[in-house]
Formats: sequence, structure tokens, C-alpha cells
Amino acid sequence: DLMKIITGLFMAWGNFLSLPCPVKKWDNDLKNYMLGFLPTVGMIIGVLWAGLCVAMVWLGFPYLVLSFLVTFIPFALCGFMHLDGFMDCCDAMMSRKPLKEKQAILKDPHCGAFAAVSLVFMLLGCYSCISTAISTGIDFIDLCMIPIISRSIAGLNVLLRKPMDHSQYAEGAGADDKVQKRKAVIIILIQLIVYCTAGAFLSSYLLPSAIVVAVTAAATYLSAVIAKRRLGGMSGDIAGYAITWGEFFGIFAMLIL
Repeated sequence: DLMKIITGLFMAWGNFLSLPCPVKKWDNDLKNYMLGFLPTVGMIIGVLWAGLCVAMVWLGFPYLVLSFLVTFIPFALCGFMHLDGFMDCCDAMMSRKPLKEKQAILKDPHCGAFAAVSLVFMLLGCYSCISTAISTGIDFIDLCMIPIISRSIAGLNVLLRKPMDHSQYAEGAGADDKVQKRKAVIIILIQLIVYCTAGAFLSSYLLPSAIVVAVTAAATYLSAVIAKRRLGGMSGDIAGYAITWGEFFGIFAMLIL
């Protein structure tokens, strides 16, 4: 089991991060363990996001360039994967078609008008919030925690909610799959406890950081629930949609606190 869990870690790294994976492993039967390490993927993104932000401020990057790069970095570190899910879900849900047609749009590799418009406004919103937050001051720990929380909640939703029929996570409904899902949930919860404890210990402003974490978690959860109801089940695209909204509202909470 330990080797399977380690394989799941490197699968998560290779699939959800654009950084070179130190160990290339893949087992199609261990996708649940892969989801179990979404919090660690978020931790890597968050630490790099915060670290690069601090480095660029210290180096004296121009304000507009700094705002652009801080907006760009978290999307680039995950290979824009979650933005893709966000666009697919926007295309499907905003079409206002019957359920089967929405699911067909979700699987369609082409980019529709609703996806393009939603992407433009999401990026504008993220840039505006980031630039405002930079001008008022950003807490290092908040940037670390936002990707951890969004990915943890999205991962739990994929593991615990009924999958869409065509979702890659719908494969396997046997006893072994259920046991693996339970273990993956436990793995996520352990990581959440560790990372939240570390964040609370390191934070200079505990209450504002706790509010940012709570807002990120609530926005990710509600986005996943709404999309799941409208699209007839949970999927990787919906997880990406929820992560994108969760991080946007986390950034928004950060700027107003």
C-alpha cells in the first residue's frame, strides 16, 4: 500500500503540476490516490507563488509587471489545467441546454463563446484583485494556503460525490475502489491538518488568514455543488471550475482584509 500511495503522489505531481516530475510513475488504477495528494500539489504551488511574489517585490519589479506575474504564476504552475475545466463548465452551464446536451458540450474539445467570455472576465477579476491586494499588502501565508484549500475541497468533492458517467473517475465501482477512495480522503484530511496547523503557526495575522481560508473553502465547495447539480455529476472539469472560483474568492477576501 505504501508504494501505491507514493505512486499516487508522483502521479499527482506529473498530472497537476507543470514542473518537471522527479519520478515518472503512472498506474491507471490509482487515480484516487492521485487525488489524495492535491493538497500537496497546492502546497508546492502556494509556496512558489508566495516565494516568487516576495522575491519580485524585493527586486523592485514595476507595479504593473508584478501584478501581471503574480496573477500568471499560479495558472502557469498547474499548466492552465483548471482554467480549462472552468471554461468547459462555463460553456456547458451557460448554454442552458438540456442535461445531455450540456454533458456533450462539456466533452467537446472546442472552445465556445461562453468559455471565452468567462475566461476574459475571470482573468480581469483575478488581475484586479491581485493588483489591489499588492497595493495594500499581501500576507505570504495567505498565498500559500489558497491553493492548498481550493485543491483539498475540490479533491474531496470528486472522491465523495457521485461521478458523471463519462468522468475518468467513474471507472471502477468495486469494493477495492471504495476502500481506495476512503484512504484517499484520509490522506487529504491528514495533509489539511498539517498544512493548516503550519499556516496558523507561521501567520502574522491569524484571524484574517483564517477568514481567507474559510472563504476559499466555502467558494470552492459551493461552486462544486452548483456545477455538479447542473451537469449531473462530479468530474475533473468541475473540480477545475471549483478550484478557479475558490482561488478567485480567496484572493478577493485577501484584498479586503
